[in-house]
Amino acid sequence: MFEDISEEEIELITQTNEIRDGGAALTAYARMQFSEMSDYEREQIQKALLKYCELDSLAMVMISEGWREMLKK
Repeated sequence: MFEDISEEEIELITQTNEIRDGGAALTAYARMQFSEMSDYEREQIQKALLKYCELDSLAMVMISEGWREMLKK
């Protein structure tokens, strides 16, 4: 199933706590659903996904606030 994933993406979702973009997040989530892995690896990917979602949501709030300020002027 994951034959089309680059080595870089595999390394990103298996050896670090960081997921830096939406594509890596989708790949990591799919991997959690369809691959067998250790509980430790699953936990690390879950933590990385939660961190990514938190930062992504914060960025959206900051953009929204910036637009509101621009409209006030």
